[in-house]
Amino acid sequence: MRLLLTICILVIAWSPALGKPKKKPKPPPTRQVSPHSSHAPENRLQSIEDIRRYRDELEIQGAGVPGPERSEPDQPNALATVGHDLQKFSEEVASRVDRIVKRNSFRWMGDPWTLQGLPLILPTDSNGFHLGLNGLIRNLGRTDPHKLQTEFTILASDKGRYKHFIKVDAPRAWGSNYRITTLLNYDRDIALKYYGITNNSVVDSNLFKAGYYNFVRAGPTLSLRLLRYLDRYYRVGPVFGLRWLTVSPPTGSLLATENPVGIAGGRTHYLGLAMVRDTTDYEPYPSRGTTSELQFNVYSQLLGSDYQFFRGTYIFRHYITLHQDLIFAHRLLLETLTGTVPFYELDGVGGESATIHFGGDRYLRGYDANRFIDNFRFVYGVELRWDPVTFDFAKQELTIGIVPFFDVGRVWNNLFPLQLLPLHASAGFGLRLIWNGNFIVRGDAALNGEGVNAYVELGHSF
Repeated sequence: MRLLLTICILVIAWSPALGKPKKKPKPPPTRQVSPHSSHAPENRLQSIEDIRRYRDELEIQGAGVPGPERSEPDQPNALATVGHDLQKFSEEVASRVDRIVKRNSFRWMGDPWTLQGLPLILPTDSNGFHLGLNGLIRNLGRTDPHKLQTEFTILASDKGRYKHFIKVDAPRAWGSNYRITTLLNYDRDIALKYYGITNNSVVDSNLFKAGYYNFVRAGPTLSLRLLRYLDRYYRVGPVFGLRWLTVSPPTGSLLATENPVGIAGGRTHYLGLAMVRDTTDYEPYPSRGTTSELQFNVYSQLLGSDYQFFRGTYIFRHYITLHQDLIFAHRLLLETLTGTVPFYELDGVGGESATIHFGGDRYLRGYDANRFIDNFRFVYGVELRWDPVTFDFAKQELTIGIVPFFDVGRVWNNLFPLQLLPLHASAGFGLRLIWNGNFIVRGDAALNGEGVNAYVELGHSF
C-alpha cells in the first residue's frame, strides 16, 4: 500500500507536464546550408546569445516555423514573407555558427569539434590537497545540443580522496531517434559525514571536530540511459545502473553506533524507466522553457542487488528570460524511496543528473552533504542569473555571471500525517565564469542557520 501511494503521488506531480503546452513554443527552423558554410549542424542553434535575440525578433514579427495554421491560400504575400524571413534566419544562423566553429574548434572526420578543460587545484582541510583535470569534448556536427559529448574528471588528493568519472552523451545516436547516455565513475570519500536518518538531527561541535560523524565510502558506478525521442519535446526509455560500495565506519562513530541498513556496503543494481519533457531553448545554458522529469528505479536481487527497494524521482525546472542578460530559474525536487533501503542510497538523488550526495553544492546549498536524509524529500530552489560582462580572450568568448540563490526543503520518514515544519533554508551568492556558452565554472557561498559554506564546482546547480 505504501509503494502504491508513493507511485500515485509522483504520477500526480508529473501529470501537469504530460499534456501539450497551451502555447506551443516555436522550434527553430532546420538549418539550411549557407554559401559560406563548411559544415551542416541541424536544429536548436541557440548556443549564441545573438542567435537567440534574432530568433526572438522573428517570432515577434510572426515569422515562426510555418505550419498548417500559417499556410492560408488567400494570403500568398504573408506566406512569402514568412519564407523569406526563414531563409534569412537560416543563413544568419549558418553564418554565425561558421564563425564560432572557425574560431573555437578543430575539424576531425569531417565534423567540427571543440575541446575545453581546466586544471583542478583544490586545497581542503578534511580531504587534503587535490590535483586533477576536467575536460569537455564536443562534436558539433549537430547543435541540438550536440552530436556527441564526452566529459571527464580525474581528481586525487594526497590523503587518498579520489573522484574520477567519464560521461558520454549521444543525443541522436547514429542518426536515430535514441539518446544514449552512459556514465562510469569511481568515488572514494574519506571524510563523508553521517548525521543520522532524520530531518531533526542536532550536531555537537565538539564531536564534529573529533570526527564522530565521519566515515569512508568508496566504489564504482556504471549507468546507462536509452531514451527514445517521441517528438521534439518528449523522450522515454529504460535506464540501468550498477553500483558497488564499501563502507568503513570508525570505531565509536555515530554510524557504527546506530548500525543502519547498508553499513556492510554491497551492491545496489537497478532497472528503471525515465520520462522527460524538455522545451528549453539551449540545453547547456537554458534561457527559457521547462524540463519535467519522472523516473522510477527498481533495485532487485534478480539484478544482483543486495537490497530490494524502489526509488521514484520527479524534478521540474523552469527558466524565464526577464531581460537580455537576466534569467530567473527555479527547480522542484520530489523523491521517495521505499523498501529495504541502505542508508547510503538515502543520501543520493536519482534522475538524469543523479548525485551521490543530498545537500552540499546541489540541493540545500550551504548545508553539509547528507546533513538531512530520509525516505521522502522535498527541495525547492530559485536563482537569478545575471550575465553583465562578456568579452573575448584568446579568441574565446568568456562571460562573467552573478547568481543570488535561495533553497528550502526537508525530509520525512512518512508522508502521513504530513508535517511541513521544520523546513531548512539557505541563501547565498555565486559567481559564474562561462566559457563559450557551455563550459561553466561555478563558485557559490551559502548561508544557513548552521554557518557558511563555499563551493567551487563545474556546471550550473540545475
